[in-house]
Amino acid sequence: MPSLSNPLLLIRDPLVVLIYSVAAAMRRFPFNIFISSAIGLALLEAAIVPFGHGNPIVGAYGIRSDFLHVPMIFIIGRTLTPARLMTVCQAAVILSIPYTLLLVAQFYSPQSAWVNRGLGGSLTGAGFSGAEGKFRPPGTFSFITGPAALYPMFAACWFLYVYKSKDKFASLLGSISALAILVAIPVSISRSLFISVLLVVVAGVAAGPLRFGIRLQAHTAIVLLGAICLAPLALTIPAVQDGLFAFSSRWTASTTSQGGVKEAILQRFYNDTLGAVLNPNVPFFGSGTGYSTNFGQQQLRSFVGFGNSEGEFGRLLYDNGVVVGGFLLMYRVALALFLAIRSFHGWFRNDQIAFVFLMASFLLVLSGQWSQTTAQGAATIAAGLTLAACRPQPTEKPIKRRNQKKLLAPRIKHPALATSH
Repeated sequence: MPSLSNPLLLIRDPLVVLIYSVAAAMRRFPFNIFISSAIGLALLEAAIVPFGHGNPIVGAYGIRSDFLHVPMIFIIGRTLTPARLMTVCQAAVILSIPYTLLLVAQFYSPQSAWVNRGLGGSLTGAGFSGAEGKFRPPGTFSFITGPAALYPMFAACWFLYVYKSKDKFASLLGSISALAILVAIPVSISRSLFISVLLVVVAGVAAGPLRFGIRLQAHTAIVLLGAICLAPLALTIPAVQDGLFAFSSRWTASTTSQGGVKEAILQRFYNDTLGAVLNPNVPFFGSGTGYSTNFGQQQLRSFVGFGNSEGEFGRLLYDNGVVVGGFLLMYRVALALFLAIRSFHGWFRNDQIAFVFLMASFLLVLSGQWSQTTAQGAATIAAGLTLAACRPQPTEKPIKRRNQKKLLAPRIKHPALATSH
């Protein structure tokens, strides 16, 4: 339904508001320091809009981008019990298989094909330039950033499913899903997807021995060994071979030619974060919240762009000024650190799986482009899953006794003993 791209852009917002209403009616709406701080910062953002662009609609969109979905993180964390989280992870493991097939179809299809149809039905396609005549497939999203945020969550869900599932089909399903995730990495031609999945895999592989020692469950050991054996097998798949050729070409062109990983990736991350913070040219009041969003640029300047900054730290600072923007940066850092601390609490409880989800959510929360709906949704869901994974596993339920008082009372066998007692 490419003609519905604009209405679908904000379709999750009414659903989020409905969820908040239901949570409030059930007295399950989370009210903590992050929610109360969000309300205060939203009021500050609204107060400085007249000193910037002065457009209330763009200002409202900016406030919506920064805070509307934050309570959803805590609602997901509260609602998903360990059993429900397992159900979600099992669904994600299953979904990764057809989703990879979609990426492969987009990888081999021209941009005019229906699987690559762009926003509004554009025949130029939604793929972004990759290498060797191939485009980076967007999956079900409008840009490669969607799969780049989705597959780390797929990988985190895979590890939880493999480590904790008691399903008799876990070995087969886990092996097929592992192959699908391996195939998606080169086919995506995305450095972000590769690095993000790699971080999750490193944390997931480390979590196994730390959680189980050398006594792995049978199906877990089978799936892990199968995943290791599938890596060389995946290299024989034509899609993987073609994807590796395009991926290596893009890595050389975009990374090696720009000074290697240090310059092309680490330096870019530094410029988007600390580089923006240390910039002395940040205006005091800013351009007004929402200015550096695609919606804001379209409303204020009649074309789509990133305004003052493409990076999230730069957007928050340039749009909201030194003071309010500084508070917003501290808010995002505090939220990311909160997830990290909760994950480490799980680590010390000998449950490392939350740390695996942290690897998929930390950067999305810290510096993800929340003005872009895909990144905002990914950050919300990944952070919510991280909090859900932090919940302690249920222990064995105590045996219920109907007559506990009688059992606790002293047993009297003779009336005379009762009098003396």
